[in-house]
Amino acid sequence: MRKALAIGVLVLGAAFAAPLAAQAQTVEVGPRGFRVDPNDDGRPRYREDYRERRGDTVTEREAASIARGAGVDRVQRVSGGFGRDWRVIGEDRYGREIRVIIDDRTGRILARDRD
Repeated sequence: MRKALAIGVLVLGAAFAAPLAAQAQTVEVGPRGFRVDPNDDGRPRYREDYRERRGDTVTEREAASIARGAGVDRVQRVSGGFGRDWRVIGEDRYGREIRVIIDDRTGRILARDRD
């Protein structure tokens, strides 16, 4: 009798504890991959999220940096911005010309073209 009561209490305790533990964390898939966030407080975690919330735009220097991450080895010219998309022209590591178009609000790459 005591054994059955003990097992019943354990099962009942596990049934109540499991949903509480599952609600205490969130799972997100973002630019940096899959992660479990136990302290989700609703704040933006990535640069483009902050920028969209503030209404800020990408600077010329940031556009050149984003283009380098997209394969531009030597930046030759950066044009655009101020409510338009940034156009970065340069060379890749093999010396071929490459053009990258970057959204000036989010910093996302819209197009990449190699000659």
